[in-house]
Amino acid sequence: MKALLQKSCKSCTTSSIETYYYTIRSLAKLVGKNEVPLNDKWIDSTLFERVRHQPKTTSSKNLAVAALKALRAYPQTGSVKQKLEKWGKYVSTVSEKYSTIRNKQERTKRESKNWPKGGYAAIAKLANTLGNEVAPTLQKAPAKISFTELWYLGRWFTFVFYSRHALRGDLADVQIKKRGLNYIHKKGSQWHMHVGDHKTAKSHGAIELKLDEVVSKALNRFLPYVRAKTNHGFLLSTKRYGNRMRRVDMMKMIRETTDRYLGKRIGIQLLRVLKTTSHLKDLDEAASLRAEMAHGPQMQWKYISRPK
Repeated sequence: MKALLQKSCKSCTTSSIETYYYTIRSLAKLVGKNEVPLNDKWIDSTLFERVRHQPKTTSSKNLAVAALKALRAYPQTGSVKQKLEKWGKYVSTVSEKYSTIRNKQERTKRESKNWPKGGYAAIAKLANTLGNEVAPTLQKAPAKISFTELWYLGRWFTFVFYSRHALRGDLADVQIKKRGLNYIHKKGSQWHMHVGDHKTAKSHGAIELKLDEVVSKALNRFLPYVRAKTNHGFLLSTKRYGNRMRRVDMMKMIRETTDRYLGKRIGIQLLRVLKTTSHLKDLDEAASLRAEMAHGPQMQWKYISRPK
């Protein structure tokens, strides 16, 4: 299926293909398929109704988009084109519904249910809790720890990272050497992260992050263990065998950890909402100033004067 997706969407990034593939797998499971079929017969009216009756608008939308991606990857027969039209109309409807909610800047039911006490600060607090738990491991020689202990270290670092930087799921694709499109590197003594393969790379270009001091300190402690225990070249590893952790597994880890410690199932999307909301006052002030000066966001930056 991945090969079909890549063939049908040559402009899609590797991370996007991965995301589409795993969402299509989730879609197939709704009709009892453990593997994604290589034809369109399974995308039928039964599946459509099950997607349409998903309890969450975002889930319904994501699964419907997955159906479209799968259909576009299959040979474009007459039946496929009919299904594309049906699913396309549904995606437009559900997207408009979600946009209406977002444009009102009102919390969705799911956001309200999973909003942690303290908002975004709760993620930093959780990172500290996880840090205390792995403190004994950080006293051990890097080569002496188990893959399970490395997984717990990776979980701690993941929450330290997302308590300061609200990327999408791109952290799972980051390599520990300057290679590929997503990697960490140092400029002097400061850690930076380059994310060239991400959802909006085509329109916004690569993301260049100067990592927060707290994240940099955690990275300095975490990296020796990654280097000693793995050779896959990525930051995060699986719990049992120490293989590279895929983004779908990282996202599952984040949801399950927040559920266990905070009683809230917080995913990447909500993490991004939490961080943006934590800067609400600054955003409101910036928006008011733009309105007063009749500027767009880009022009606003041109009117800033910094000392040399």
